[in-house]
Amino acid sequence: MKKKFIGLTLTLTAILSTSVVFTSPAFAATTLTVDCQTTLRGVTHCASGSLYGVTESKPFDITQFVAPLKPNVFTNPALSGFNHQQPIGAAIPVAGRLKNTTGKVMIRLADIFSGWPYSFKNMNDWLSKVTNVINQKKASGYSNFYGYEIWNEPNGTFKNTSVSFNDMWRQTYKLIRSLDPNAQIIGPSYSYYNHNNMNAFLSFCKANNCLPDVICWHELGGSQYISSNIRDLKSLEKTLGIPEKKMSVNEYCDSNHYAEGQPGASAPFIAKFERNKVDAACISWWWTNAPGRLGSLMASDTQKGAGWWFYKWYGDMTGNMVNVIPQNDNSNLVDGFACVDSNSKYISVLLGGVNDGTVNVNIKNIPAFIGSTATVKVEKVDWTSKDTPVNGTTIVSSKGYTVSNGAINLSIPNTNNTSGYRVYISH
Repeated sequence: MKKKFIGLTLTLTAILSTSVVFTSPAFAATTLTVDCQTTLRGVTHCASGSLYGVTESKPFDITQFVAPLKPNVFTNPALSGFNHQQPIGAAIPVAGRLKNTTGKVMIRLADIFSGWPYSFKNMNDWLSKVTNVINQKKASGYSNFYGYEIWNEPNGTFKNTSVSFNDMWRQTYKLIRSLDPNAQIIGPSYSYYNHNNMNAFLSFCKANNCLPDVICWHELGGSQYISSNIRDLKSLEKTLGIPEKKMSVNEYCDSNHYAEGQPGASAPFIAKFERNKVDAACISWWWTNAPGRLGSLMASDTQKGAGWWFYKWYGDMTGNMVNVIPQNDNSNLVDGFACVDSNSKYISVLLGGVNDGTVNVNIKNIPAFIGSTATVKVEKVDWTSKDTPVNGTTIVSSKGYTVSNGAINLSIPNTNNTSGYRVYISH
């Protein structure tokens, strides 16, 4: 249907162009507003993590490739190897590799099973397997675990007819609480956000005293749905009389999976996660032949990609996250996120997304420590593909700006959809 429409459009254009002169449409430049006075929360690097992005041996060097990103949460299989969903990446040894970083591990219990959908047998078998994992986790001595994700994408992978998903959840929840009472319990981890599914699940959990500590789902269709989904969840919590829970999106990716880890596609995701105070988010893992690449931030086991440098800028953020207002919160258009550090005396703004070539960045309520004249450095990192190594970032400009009425307005020309940008402001 789309091909027919395009063909018709081209035909009409050819006919009309014989008598009419067309000019290119004029688009208004994209504008981002950074409000340095509106603090969201302290820096958490909430979206700096990935699904199966770290394994028992990859990336090659944790100190060089992982620690500088100040990672938050990685999702890993409870067990790996023969007869399990994943051949590599078991949560407990990965937690050991990450113990000297900021990284924490979310244990995906469903990956105990092989098959897709998972080869769940019966509750006795399942609870015995979960008990074994909990005991191994406790015996490890590691403290950098985020919690237990009971199941993964139950709307498509829980097919058992002898027990419902909700009842499996209730029994598993009770077991975890009895064996590891201080651990966070995470779910339902739907493959996409759906109001009716979430309403039914949370209603059941409230009635049966088994509400998750962290409400989790996946965003794999693009960043444009995140804010509206979170608004819906918060409305549900109020309607059901449930206290606000932490939120995790432990798989996120652009609808174009080749853009996994791409700076331009990542920026609107991170911006919305930060603005909506998501607790943890993990880049997806579409490329199953390449685990341990930090969600395509690495071009290989030993080479940094463009995404790595963009997330390094994110990891360098300190102080407080402040509000950034995009032109359209419900889109994958240009969006950004920013921090203000009054101790180190700087402002950092990261941005990217679909745009028309020029991005105006309006920074207002600039703190007094910047002074009347600011040094503003604009940098970029360009992306060719997820498998292309990148050696570093590029300075676009560096110059002084007068702070007028507590504000600076600057333009970044010639931007593109795939690159990521940083605006760094200091005295």
